[in-house]
Amino acid sequence: MQKEIFIVIIIIIAIVSIDVLTNNYTKKNFGRIDEKLEEIKQIGLSLINEEDKEDELKNNLGELEKDWHNINSKTAFFLEHDELEKINSSMIKFKSYFELEEYTEAIPELENCKFILKHLQDKEAIDLINLF
Repeated sequence: MQKEIFIVIIIIIAIVSIDVLTNNYTKKNFGRIDEKLEEIKQIGLSLINEEDKEDELKNNLGELEKDWHNINSKTAFFLEHDELEKINSSMIKFKSYFELEEYTEAIPELENCKFILKHLQDKEAIDLINLF
């Protein structure tokens, strides 16, 4: 009997440890993506005001795409694919708007992407609300 209890305790500790690790990874990397999105938003807002920052915008979008591809491939192992697809489609939309120089359309879509990232991060967090 004690052997089984010991095995169950080890399994529970392993599950909680893995969950904490994946949650920390998600929080750290989604926070980094959120910062990049905020930088892109500021550049987009300055482009609405007729400032010349197209090259900076293209560089930031390229960096964001590389970072997101790396993060997406790793988080796909432990996050819901439907949620990741929402983020992917939102990123494609706002990137397309920026490429078409439709900055007033790109900013709300970028904000939507930030909201989905935050929602997914909150949804996967270890909170009392998420347990029940």
